[in-house]
Amino acid sequence: MYGVRIDVVPDPAHVRVVRLVAVSLARLNGISEEAVEDVRLAVGEACGRAVAAQARAELASPVVVDFTGDTGLTVTVTDAVPLPSASGAEAVALLDGASSGADDTASDGDGVPTGLDRLDAAPEVIALLEGLAGGVT
Repeated sequence: MYGVRIDVVPDPAHVRVVRLVAVSLARLNGISEEAVEDVRLAVGEACGRAVAAQARAELASPVVVDFTGDTGLTVTVTDAVPLPSASGAEAVALLDGASSGADDTASDGDGVPTGLDRLDAAPEVIALLEGLAGGVT
């Protein structure tokens, strides 16, 4: 088993680096090429949201991205923004509401917002969160 930790300055430009590391580690762990794109998307979305939340809250502390693996890859993204407690369904509704109310800030070539006022989730990510919400207590 191994572990890799990246402390990310809350700047959207650093999300691309995290995605590249995630893709590299996924491939090193033998994850299929079809699933590697899903890893890239999920890690980019989670890291982008955390970076945006940190910047909005005007927190200079880094977003922490931990990668652990052995026969697979586990990625944990942690920000320092305190959130109110909510059930899984409430969290999904919060994220879904935030994404539908987002403006159309420009993004880079990989879909990462170049501005920090965009909290936009891909439909696949919202669907995944909705599917998982039933199991979250």
